[in-house]
Amino acid sequence: MDVLGYTKLTLNDFIDKYRSFLRQPSISAKNIGVNECALFLRDLMEDLGMYADVVQSRGNPLVYGEVKSQESDKTLLIYSHYDVQPPDPLNEWIYPPFEAKMVDGKIVARGASDAKGNIMAFLKAAEYYVKNEKSTPVNVKFLFEGEEEIGSPNLPDFVEAHKDLLKADAVVCWDGGLHPSNRPAICLGVKGILYVELKCKTAKIDVHSSYAPIVANPAWRLVWALNSIKSPDGRIKIEGWYDDVRPITLEEAKLISELPPEDEEIVKELGIRELLGGVKGVNALRKLICEPTANIAGLKSGYIEEGSKTVLPCEATAKLDFRLIVDQKPDRLLDLLRKHLNAEGFRDIEIVKLGSLLPSKTPPSASIVKASSYAAEEAYKVKPILYPNAAGSGPDYVFTGILYLESVWTGCAPPFSKAHAPNEFNTVDHLIKGVLYATNILREFKVLN
Repeated sequence: MDVLGYTKLTLNDFIDKYRSFLRQPSISAKNIGVNECALFLRDLMEDLGMYADVVQSRGNPLVYGEVKSQESDKTLLIYSHYDVQPPDPLNEWIYPPFEAKMVDGKIVARGASDAKGNIMAFLKAAEYYVKNEKSTPVNVKFLFEGEEEIGSPNLPDFVEAHKDLLKADAVVCWDGGLHPSNRPAICLGVKGILYVELKCKTAKIDVHSSYAPIVANPAWRLVWALNSIKSPDGRIKIEGWYDDVRPITLEEAKLISELPPEDEEIVKELGIRELLGGVKGVNALRKLICEPTANIAGLKSGYIEEGSKTVLPCEATAKLDFRLIVDQKPDRLLDLLRKHLNAEGFRDIEIVKLGSLLPSKTPPSASIVKASSYAAEEAYKVKPILYPNAAGSGPDYVFTGILYLESVWTGCAPPFSKAHAPNEFNTVDHLIKGVLYATNILREFKVLN
């Protein structure tokens, strides 16, 4: 029986297990249900016929699993995460976020696409080989963490301490999805990230706003500081910020030129008039993929409820995330940010580092890139889209920079699946195709040198 036949034969059980997985909250930002979800995932993997265990770290537990091959000495390490984003704002969900409501082949739940659907698809692929072929084409190691949504703070130390356990020939970071055109997408690296909180405090208490002429307002201080960081054209104004950015290669430029444009799909999906600065086509893709970013993720100060309150707040905070390009280093950039604020007259603004990840790269010639590309084309009957690196971030560097393995970032989540937003969803069709894609990756990696 082939994998599609097996998946369809056992589809009800597959979807039932997937929905049970979704019903178990695992919100790492609030430490809700994380340990329970790790145990659930371990039991699920054992039920599917593979070795699995919950492994403790200095933070949330990881779930490690293995399937031994009788056909090959090659080993593929599969990474993903079982933690999810907070479901807020709850009032915007059509169905409760952990009910895993299924309507007309669509499953709505927090984590449905990011990344519990991905996990289930690859586990189903391994189950198919174990229960039908009696062996996977290559040895498979699974590493599922519970802190990806909070920046994977403890993953680097875990990987460093468990190099022998995680020894492999290549890595598939199975935490991605399809391109807006529904073509499979394969990223050959990810951006890094530096996430900080800026804090400004003036008076010891909120005061009447009539004191505005003589008492410093921390919200204004923060606004002026933020305005000094980035210009209207999007360029980061911090001295030295671009010094370490590695220029793209001719090969990477060629890959970008071959990418289908995304601007029209993004504009339509987000309900905006145009992209920032009116950028389009290849120029939009180059900015998205190749440039560092400075983003205000949140602002808080004073009275923000309904109605009016004439108050001069005593403190203000802003959360910022900076996306980084190879070879930028988060700690060096943190120092540059501090020096910049000091030079601009904002020594009173405190910087709190909330998290960071290094950027990563894998060359297009890598065997795992070729294996994933062949596997994707066979599963989806269309050539995959190869990105030199993703616009987003993830802990890929722990594999490329600590284990020194080549890696791809891919997956089977639907495009615009509302990950990190209310009404996140997946579909049965995308899950089935994901099982086929994962099955093909294992087979293709075996035959490639």
